[in-house]
Amino acid sequence: MERFHPASILWLTLLLAACGAPAPDQEQGTTIGNATDEVSGAAHDEHDGAPVQLDNGRRWKANPETTAGIANMVGILAAYDQATGDPEALKAALEEEFGLIFERCTMTGEAHEQLHNYLLPIHHQLRGFEATEVQRTALGERLAAYGKYFE
Repeated sequence: MERFHPASILWLTLLLAACGAPAPDQEQGTTIGNATDEVSGAAHDEHDGAPVQLDNGRRWKANPETTAGIANMVGILAAYDQATGDPEALKAALEEEFGLIFERCTMTGEAHEQLHNYLLPIHHQLRGFEATEVQRTALGERLAAYGKYFE
């Protein structure tokens, strides 16, 4: 049985509690993807959670702080220079911004739930992040997918 690192438990707690409870009467949207992630083609595993769904074909409204946090993560990742950059510093900066997304989140209801579906794979990517080219590319693709689901 896999053991959870204390930091993972903290992130998961933040992930589940930071934005408030979902509204039970929200209507389900349309699923994007099924067994694979439409953006990266990566198979969903037990760590990916549910695929992100649209709101009946429309993007969900996100709070501006969440959108800014994702944009900041994109900028941090883009500014990294593999030749001279410090992988640990990159991971720390990405994790800090990721944490701020939860601290500043005001989303509720189904949009909140879909945001968690979007963010959970990022959490798992960051957990083992060593800033390899493959990892940076996969994280960049996941971050770039934000606009497909949220506005």
